[in-house]
Amino acid sequence: MQIRVKLMGVLKEKTPPDGTLNVPDDATVASVLEQLKIDPGLVQACTVNGQWVRDRSRVLADGDELVVLPPVGGG
Repeated sequence: MQIRVKLMGVLKEKTPPDGTLNVPDDATVASVLEQLKIDPGLVQACTVNGQWVRDRSRVLADGDELVVLPPVGGG
């Protein structure tokens, strides 16, 4: 199946070239992060189709949009 991926901030460079990613039918948020070689410690928050997701074991569906936000610092 295919999902859309949007990586923000310092993670942006790991975004697939066309913003889409082919994943297995049982892909989870965590398995997509692993597939993209993103250290889970670099992820502050995720959304799937605009809804905040705390449980990274959530199974994704074909056509879902996953947005990944890194920690933000500043002063």
